[in-house]
Amino acid sequence: MLLFFGNKIIKVEILDKNGVTAVVSEKNFVFPKNIESSEESILIIKGRDLREFSKGERVHVIATSKGGDRIKYPGNVTVSLDTQLNVSIIKNRDTEVLEERRRYFKIKVNERGRVLFVVRDDETIRFEEPIPMEIRDINIGGVFMACSGYNFQVDDFVCMDIDLFIDYRLNAVARILRVQRDAYGEISGYGCEFQGLTASQEDYIGKFIYKVQFAQRQKDIARELDY
Repeated sequence: MLLFFGNKIIKVEILDKNGVTAVVSEKNFVFPKNIESSEESILIIKGRDLREFSKGERVHVIATSKGGDRIKYPGNVTVSLDTQLNVSIIKNRDTEVLEERRRYFKIKVNERGRVLFVVRDDETIRFEEPIPMEIRDINIGGVFMACSGYNFQVDDFVCMDIDLFIDYRLNAVARILRVQRDAYGEISGYGCEFQGLTASQEDYIGKFIYKVQFAQRQKDIARELDY
């Protein structure tokens, strides 16, 4: 089962049994929050003059996340009116990623942060003092961090503070996606994916990225003028 790891769904499309796009909705829909569970997951789309389907008709749902991921799920129509369409999403191996791409633009940085605690296999590991870490790159989707004070594992959930601006500290939870090692087998850092960022937190990260990019462009312009 392929998931979105908490990213907000911003658009859904319904393809009919022939693969033709029949419905597109960017706001008047409710994407199921229980997509990760074994319970029935119902997508609800509301609108006007919606195309009508037969009850039980097989369709495909394409869900697009804010990060640009597009995942296609098979589904069966459960309710079809000209004002509402309900689709029961089928959770099986037919789920597929339509695009493999870098989720967000990434920039190199050298910022400081702290690890407050770690959740591993439902166990919370708390530290007497926050563990210092260095942020080597960042995007809205996550960070690459270096931390010598603790050995993290894949699928650890890390609560971290990152100093993005002097007057703003980003407090977020990130999941360890990979442990990166150097040529000698020593851990050089961790690739992490943010979990459940608020719109405000995403805006702050976006502003920080813009600030760093702008400063770099100014340096590039000054260097060209010197020549």
